Amino acid sequence: MKTIFRTFRTCGVITAIVAFPLTHGFSQSEATTDPVGIIELSVPAGGSVNSPKIALISPTLTQPIKWQGTISAVSSSTQGLITTTTITVDGVQWAANDFNGANGSHYVEIVSTAIPAHSGALAQITATAVASTTSSITTEDLRTFAGVGDTIRIRKDVTIADIFGATNSAGLLASDDPTTGDEVYVYDGSSSAAYFYFTGAPPTYPAGWYDSAFQLAPGTAEKVVIGPHQGVVIKRKAAAGISIAFAGSVKKGNTLFPVVSGANGAVGVNVLGTVSARGFTLNDSGLYTGNPATGVKPSDDPTTADELIIYTANSQTSYFYYNGGQGYASGWYDSAFSTTSPIGAAVTIAPGSAFVLKRKGGVNFNWALPSPTSF
Repeated sequence: MKTIFRTFRTCGVITAIVAFPLTHGFSQSEATTDPVGIIELSVPAGGSVNSPKIALISPTLTQPIKWQGTISAVSSSTQGLITTTTITVDGVQWAANDFNGANGSHYVEIVSTAIPAHSGALAQITATAVASTTSSITTEDLRTFAGVGDTIRIRKDVTIADIFGATNSAGLLASDDPTTGDEVYVYDGSSSAAYFYFTGAPPTYPAGWYDSAFQLAPGTAEKVVIGPHQGVVIKRKAAAGISIAFAGSVKKGNTLFPVVSGANGAVGVNVLGTVSARGFTLNDSGLYTGNPATGVKPSDDPTTADELIIYTANSQTSYFYYNGGQGYASGWYDSAFSTTSPIGAAVTIAPGSAFVLKRKGGVNFNWALPSPTSF
């Protein structure tokens, strides 16, 4: 990951939360949709081309549930290194290609009562099919998580256009050169791709969103997905700050966020968002499980523990989980040990924000982020 983090301010505020009755397409057991609201994301003032300000944000809100029902069959197939899963439901529930292609990209969520730890697994939908008495979707590999009798929820993806506007209604600094315009970095673990709003060079390159390397065709970058687990870094190169409003659904239930380790023992750097509409403290984040194979690695030394970094207006603070001893109780501390007792109950990750998690060895794991059930 590029060391682009300097200073940022981000603020997430959820307003106007309300639940609407169902209209169609949901199982009879579901009484209402997810609550909906608006989140406001702030990007700081004071940036310039030579010294950008940095904001770490995430959508937090999702698109509404488009379809919900029960799995009747699951199968998987592997070709080369790629494994896909086919999930079947009874009845003709949708049309072919409803959840891919011209209708935009969608993802599926698994909700399991048989194995609650599987709930919140997400995967992109790559195909939608209909037979005479069944409907099916093909997804990325879900063979470990999806089972007969589990519930699936299908949502449309949040995209760059959804957050920032297809015509840059958010007001980011547009340019004919990505080095002088605001850049939006979408992270998946430690990998990222940069995008900016191009002022246009018609007819070959009309105004719109482009990747900073100009590798994607016009009209493609605005459809780039920002997944529920993905953090977004904005490099603000203008003097004025802006506020970005995004309307969406408040996701309920756990969500599994992939946390990756580095290759060959290297540190795995994860830029993670949040779908918790009320935010959460380190204590109730679920990141520490007591098992370093399923959560963050504790230590009596911050240099060897997994490191969680939260960025504030003019600084950054690193936290780790201390495993106790030497006169200190176990719990979350900042890496400088500026307090003599744990501070995990007081450190909050706000809705709409993102943070960095450095995984120092160990295996990849799925962080089960608990989302609130009331607001």
